[in-house]
Amino acid sequence: MRSGGTAPTRLRRARLHQDPYAPHRARLAVRCWLGATHPALYDAELVVSELVTNAVKHALKGPGRDWVRLSLDEESSCVRLVVTDPGNPGSEPTCRPLPADWNDWLPRMRQPGGMGIATVIAICGGAWGTHLTEREERVVWCHVPIHVL
Repeated sequence: MRSGGTAPTRLRRARLHQDPYAPHRARLAVRCWLGATHPALYDAELVVSELVTNAVKHALKGPGRDWVRLSLDEESSCVRLVVTDPGNPGSEPTCRPLPADWNDWLPRMRQPGGMGIATVIAICGGAWGTHLTEREERVVWCHVPIHVL
């Protein structure tokens, strides 16, 4: 881990094939890059899985559009994840609020989808964002806090 206010260290970059196994491969990449004992590992794995799942589900399909890029930087207080996909100008990430009470989770679990971004926001304390590039690629970034015990 880095200390002080220095610039982030780019740990890794990967280009994944956009298919149903991409979220699993993204989790494996994050685990390999951070290491099994990193304090942000489990949160980073969950967040990257949600973001890559959204990329696979919502990016427009077509020739040359079967990829997802992942990058990971580490700062002293967080791990910065960036997921880029071919984009879909007609689709913007939406957030359904997470249920406050466990009893409210059960009906939600029968309605697939919609809570991934809320999960990312909760884990990252609101430190996330999204935009389209000039080539209409969707970029979603977030800062996963590093909690040292």
